Amino acid sequence: MVGNNSEYEEVSVQLVQKRKRPPSIRDVARLANVSVASVSRYLNSNPHLSDEKKNSIGRAVEVLNYHPNVVAQALNSNVLKTIAVLLTDFSLFGPIQMIQGIEDEARSHGYLVSVTLVGEDLKEAEEALDVVLMNKPTGCIVIDLDRGSLLHSLIPKIEQSVPTAVIGENSSTSKALAFGSFEGGYEMTKYLLGLGHRTVYHVSVPEDGSKYTRTRGWRRALREAGATVPRPILSTWKTDEAVGIGQSLADLPNVTAVFAGNDEIAVGIIRGILLSGKKVPEDISVAGFDGNPISVLSYPSITTWKQDFRGMGTRSVRYLLGDKNQQNSSDSSEGDVSEHLIKGESTAPPKQ
Repeated sequence: MVGNNSEYEEVSVQLVQKRKRPPSIRDVARLANVSVASVSRYLNSNPHLSDEKKNSIGRAVEVLNYHPNVVAQALNSNVLKTIAVLLTDFSLFGPIQMIQGIEDEARSHGYLVSVTLVGEDLKEAEEALDVVLMNKPTGCIVIDLDRGSLLHSLIPKIEQSVPTAVIGENSSTSKALAFGSFEGGYEMTKYLLGLGHRTVYHVSVPEDGSKYTRTRGWRRALREAGATVPRPILSTWKTDEAVGIGQSLADLPNVTAVFAGNDEIAVGIIRGILLSGKKVPEDISVAGFDGNPISVLSYPSITTWKQDFRGMGTRSVRYLLGDKNQQNSSDSSEGDVSEHLIKGESTAPPKQ
């Protein structure tokens, strides 16, 4: 047995590392001085295993930093634990980070993750969904960022078929996990007003009027300050369209501050303003949202509200697996504004 034989443990680890491959179940069995079958029973929480063997195998797993092959376990048990992720766009920063959080958390629980894109062709979308459901996943996570998308309309069907977690500030489903975007929109607008701007224009990403959106937070902050509430300017997720919006805003004489629905849109707006001959932030301050790395690479760097997208992915898995407290938690809460509000070069007090 392993016991306290540190020299033997060290030699065993060195042999595994020398082979330049992850440790196998046979390596664990060899180090623990037990059979492969005993290790398999340990990994599957089989009660018919002595305490001595449990301790020995547990120590070997720890020493070798062994992680079971989920696929191999599933094939042996004829049960494949999977979580299906459905979304409409891979190009956005937020969903990619969410998928990373989902993958990390799911793996820690022994689940595999599949990812499916759902487009705007109804027949193709329904066929894709049928394939997902036919494979009988343990549950589905829907990244629902656009209420107007076809995927959003399919959520009721998904929820009727399999346990589902929905990530989306603008989802009408009662099961949606809130982003904390309302708080972010509220605090960002307060920050711009605090710089001395009389009001803040808002370029909104696709959303509805639910209480969780950044647009609602923006509107609340303006009303509390007694400031004029301009009509939100609706945008898609396409950065090139934001360039035209920036040019239009630059032509309005009273615009001194703009709050963009995400950092990509902010980049487009800044470009449009600069193409119009005005400066950022000297003439117009521009703030973004999300904490995309592009906000640092942009010139000027963008003031943004950093969202914990990976944390949101983690929360969605925990919710799906039974932790319903995750539904009402948020990545943005009172008392930690400084952790989320990232001040860049794109905002400044208005000209006097």
